[in-house]
Amino acid sequence: MMERLKDPNRGLMSPPGGKLVISEAESPVQCAVREAFEECGMKTRALDWSLKGIVTEKDYPSVGNIMLFLMEYKNLINELPEACNEGAFHFIHPDDFKNHNIPVTDRLFLWDSMFKNEREPFILALNCKNYPDIKHINV
Repeated sequence: MMERLKDPNRGLMSPPGGKLVISEAESPVQCAVREAFEECGMKTRALDWSLKGIVTEKDYPSVGNIMLFLMEYKNLINELPEACNEGAFHFIHPDDFKNHNIPVTDRLFLWDSMFKNEREPFILALNCKNYPDIKHINV
């Protein structure tokens, strides 16, 4: 996890990531490979990643509508990446996630779904209009 230095989620613990390069028709997997290198210095391949879930957040404060492609890196990491301009990295045990300063949407909805050992990706639709009172939208 990264303790973020920039918005959104500045000061909070969240996974590294970034925006798809739409002008290049970048796929979520290509984005994961690029972002892992840019933020973590990790050289990965598309085959190293799998889609874990898709989350939409309607009316997220100061951002608007967001679609997240949650990618899972299939290989174990034994060393933390060096800090970058996005933030500093920390290992957090899954049982201890909710004891850390993580975004409200992640705490309420995301990590429980991420830690399930499902074969198929999960899909969540969230309405953040009254943040931090977030509503799950049934899809």
